[in-house]
Amino acid sequence: MMNRLDLAHLAFSGPHVANVKIEFKSGLNLIYGASNTGKSFAYKSIDAALGAGSQLPDIEQRREFDTLWLALTSGAQQMTLSRALAGGAIHLWSGHVSQPTRGENSRALGQRNNASNMENVSQFLLNEIGLRGKLIAENVSGSKRALSFRDIVRFCMVDETSIQSEGSPALSGQFANATAERRVFQLLLTGTDDSAIQEVISQGDFRASKAAKIELVDELIAAIEVNLANDFPDAAELRAQDEKVEINFVAAQAEFDTTRGSIKALLTEKRAIGQKISQKRERLDEVEMNLDRFAQLQQIYQSDIERLEAIEEAGFLLTLGGDHDCPLCGALPTAQRYMQGIEEISHAQSAAKAEIRKILQQQADLSETVQQLYVEREGLSIDLPALITGLENIERDLTNLAPAMTEAHRKVTEILAVRDRVKRGLSLLDQQASLLERRDALAAARRERPADRTRLRVSSTAVHEFAQMVSRVLTAWRFPGNCHVSFDEETFDLRIDGKRRRDNGKGVRAITHAAFKVALLLYCRERNLPHPGFLVLDTPLLTYRDPLTSKYGELSGDEEEIAAMSLKDHFFEHLASESQGSQFIVLENVDPPTNVANLAHVEVFNGNRGGGRFGLFPGS
Repeated sequence: MMNRLDLAHLAFSGPHVANVKIEFKSGLNLIYGASNTGKSFAYKSIDAALGAGSQLPDIEQRREFDTLWLALTSGAQQMTLSRALAGGAIHLWSGHVSQPTRGENSRALGQRNNASNMENVSQFLLNEIGLRGKLIAENVSGSKRALSFRDIVRFCMVDETSIQSEGSPALSGQFANATAERRVFQLLLTGTDDSAIQEVISQGDFRASKAAKIELVDELIAAIEVNLANDFPDAAELRAQDEKVEINFVAAQAEFDTTRGSIKALLTEKRAIGQKISQKRERLDEVEMNLDRFAQLQQIYQSDIERLEAIEEAGFLLTLGGDHDCPLCGALPTAQRYMQGIEEISHAQSAAKAEIRKILQQQADLSETVQQLYVEREGLSIDLPALITGLENIERDLTNLAPAMTEAHRKVTEILAVRDRVKRGLSLLDQQASLLERRDALAAARRERPADRTRLRVSSTAVHEFAQMVSRVLTAWRFPGNCHVSFDEETFDLRIDGKRRRDNGKGVRAITHAAFKVALLLYCRERNLPHPGFLVLDTPLLTYRDPLTSKYGELSGDEEEIAAMSLKDHFFEHLASESQGSQFIVLENVDPPTNVANLAHVEVFNGNRGGGRFGLFPGS
């Protein structure tokens, strides 16, 4: 059973600040949230700990920290790689640590690959996953070099730019490195390196090939120089411009996010006030209606009292003289026949009095209720104008913010255009430097004695089985179509249902690139072949972006088809189901499925939206 690496945490320490840490778990991990909160910086920091040579971005939030710590687990062994944020050597610590431990010694590992010893991070990591000592052919003549862990990184870490690229997921796009990159893919698919390959080339072929390569490189250099002269007369200033543009872009993006957040907050407040106004108006209508009804009830009570008082008065009149001798015949009161009726009239009179008392009590209760309603009506009459005024103020604030939002969006768009131009110029400079270095290497090349020529092709059986694994992954994600996948040897990339992967929109390319890398991990795991065992994917679900706010613009037709499907849900469910013995770390901007907490270890970067964690580093 091959060892596989698990990332346990990424941490940052500094002399005068509390540590910052992101935990990772075995299986599926998700880091998502607002833009400019440190997700890409976290990705680059992991890469730096694994030996990347590029400098980390000099963002303001990292300046109080001086060291990064990447904790790893390899089999039963726990270890941590630390590195200064400024670059330089990497140190290996025993156990999972996130700051220097007193009394504990670390082991320094060089950043440059050197196959002759283990004291560099590349050979150390290759040894952990069972690939130390492997050789790969670096050109079609079969010349070989030692494998580096940097050759493997592209298959376990995919950044935001690469994942949407039109190029093969197995290749960097650098012509000079194409052969070596193809052979690394062959090594991962088969577990067999190029130790047995013999370089074959005749003296005449060597000279002709060398001259042709130098001529081709010279043509490429000349073409680049023409492009630089025509489009970038300020080429010498491009790197300085790049730093300034990045600073301006971060500021403009922050301004845009702040303005958008203010508008969102005002809209939320406007909706809440609108609901209060509606509720209070409804209540005021109810109070007015009840007051009208109670006024009518008051009249009914008064009418009943008057009727009962009349009954009482009539009874009083009827009973006058009922206890005297009859004025006509002189009969005693006890001998008078109408005595029975007088008693009944007395009973009726008593009942009328009792009913009057009851109605008076009800009338008093009603008066108290009416008084309360008058007080409530007065309060509502005071509250409503204040709420309406508040609503009008919010609408005025929204109107005032609209130009600022438009201006902030314009700035971001303009800076993006400038940044793209600068990046294109820098890419030409890098290509020029690489080609010049390549030309010097070609000019200095010397022929070695050849053996038999070997064709440097990837095993057809292996790529077929790998393509079936990609098909299985896409089917599990509910990718549209029949998910018939084949491997195109010419483009060194996939064809899905007969269509080249590169011919899709950037969002679909991102998803299919992710499927390529996930399938490779599962392929190696099922066959017990060497693989780092973890996969970091930056923005694989680009097709679910908001075209109104994303810097990548409108969705293409094939992207819209996927965005309307539940592929995102099945993507997370599948990775969670395949997490046994593997680790997936997904960095995303889009909102995940509602049940993602049941599938993955989730870290949310809230940014300026408030609540929870601001980002990789505390908010400023």
